[in-house]
Amino acid sequence: KKRRNTFESDLQALWVGLEGSKNPSGMLMMKLKDMRMGTFKGMTALNKKIQDFAKRNRLDAQAAVKLGEVMENREDVDADLMKISKHLERSNKPSSLVMMMLRNLREGKPIKDPEYAAAIGSKVHERELRDQAKDRDRSRSRPRGGRDESKGGRHDRDRGDRDRGRDRDRDRDRDRDRRDDRRDRGDRDRGDRGEDRGGR
Repeated sequence: KKRRNTFESDLQALWVGLEGSKNPSGMLMMKLKDMRMGTFKGMTALNKKIQDFAKRNRLDAQAAVKLGEVMENREDVDADLMKISKHLERSNKPSSLVMMMLRNLREGKPIKDPEYAAAIGSKVHERELRDQAKDRDRSRSRPRGGRDESKGGRHDRDRGDRDRGRDRDRDRDRDRDRRDDRRDRGDRDRGDRGEDRGGR
């Protein structure tokens, strides 16, 4: 009777809150108690900011309503939501994580930065998988050897191999010529010494 002006919105808020509850009967009794004490927020707790936040972070209706109720008493809602989102994007069960964080939020405790790795299936994990897939695609599309063989890379390598082969052939020819020269000079020296002995 005391909430006739908000009757329809109260029913909508109850429906949203009970929809994802594991114990809807117990949840309903808690909400009725809040109504009697005048602390029930109804759909006013689920403002546009909280709705957008819940959608971005994959929160179910119950977690969204609970979060909206708690954020009514927080001093810096925007900063808190930003910090909460850092935790949620690393979780593969964001709604459950929000429910676990509610107690500290109610008590006004500061929200710490996450100190754990991203869980499999979380938003951060999915983003890391996409980045890894992009890196693999770029590495596959990059030509091996640093040059495009269709633009002369293979031809340049073949030409370099031929040049090195010709250099080795010239080196061998020079070594052979030097050996022949030394052999000829040795034969001439021996012949000259023989003639000197014969003349004596």
